[in-house]
Amino acid sequence: MRPNHMRAQYLFLSMLLALVAFARPSAQQKFQALGPNQCLNCHDHEAERQWYEKKEIPEVQKLFPEKGANAGHINSLKQLEATKSNDFAKAIGLADKYDVNGACVSCHATVFSGDANAGVSCESCHGPASGYLKPHQAKGAYDQSVAQFGMTKLVGNLQGWTQQCTNCHVMNDERLIKANHPSGDDFELGKKYVPVSLHFKKMYAQADIAAIGRSEMEGILRRRRGGAAPVAPVAAPPEVPPVAAAPVAAAAPAVAEPAPVAAPPPPASAAAPPAAAPRVAVARPAAPRPAVASAPPPGSPTSIEPPSAPEVVPPPAAAAPPPVTSFPPPAPAVTVLPTGSSGGPGTIWLLLGAAVLVVGGGALLWWRGKKPRR
Repeated sequence: MRPNHMRAQYLFLSMLLALVAFARPSAQQKFQALGPNQCLNCHDHEAERQWYEKKEIPEVQKLFPEKGANAGHINSLKQLEATKSNDFAKAIGLADKYDVNGACVSCHATVFSGDANAGVSCESCHGPASGYLKPHQAKGAYDQSVAQFGMTKLVGNLQGWTQQCTNCHVMNDERLIKANHPSGDDFELGKKYVPVSLHFKKMYAQADIAAIGRSEMEGILRRRRGGAAPVAPVAAPPEVPPVAAAPVAAAAPAVAEPAPVAAPPPPASAAAPPAAAPRVAVARPAAPRPAVASAPPPGSPTSIEPPSAPEVVPPPAAAAPPPVTSFPPPAPAVTVLPTGSSGGPGTIWLLLGAAVLVVGGGALLWWRGKKPRR
């Protein structure tokens, strides 16, 4: 084979390999967790550090004294040190309860540097920080950090973070429950979110959270029972003072009901009924505003349910519930890879270019092979 022909072939193959390698890096990109210290060491997050390390623990102990030294998300990894956690791992077929891909670690720990090295922390809820750690510190960069750098949208995403809480605190695996792991069937998000909300940037009404939390629980219970409806409806949580009460529209003025019209006298043959007590005038309150949506759309990025027909829940027989604030459904949490990821327009053009090079290079090699020697 002639030297020029060999050089052309090598050049063609090198260009083709370079194009293929360049077309795939963004598709292979994966954001990594860095650990809570990387988040909390930022001076802008001093308030979050105080909440995570000091403020949440006494608030949890106040509401749930039985938690003791395990109170607070920072101490969630300590629960795996208990002997009974070995039984839980065995019940679901885990040889190692600290397996970074196992169900125990997914709810009790933050995995970084290749191991479960901290309890539930910033990145457990906000997403792995390797992409957004620096960009999100710029003012007004929150939406960009969500769209491009792997941050999970939580601010204003009521449905998103209620699902995060419920999916870990309510068990969907019967094997764990049979091994005496707490089932979470008594989980009251409307009450338990209060210590966590101390670091929220946006406040929510307790009634809204309780309603969505109950709906999320019912979805998990259906999954646990193979699609069957819950045995009993989840009880509404006891009233807890909300962190921030939303303004409520003033009720309409009371309107007295008119006195009932006297009934005509009964026939002589019928016994006279006892005289009816006069009806007391009652106030008619203003019509309650509609409650917030009880769950995100099935199949959405934050939904725990697969796409299905929405379930119609009959209203309770009791009196109408008090009015609650209606929030518009926020945008679902979506992590979007930068332009040029697998399937994006950048990849398509690169693959088309590679195809052109393959055809052109093949034609060149064929032509040079047919060209007569001088």
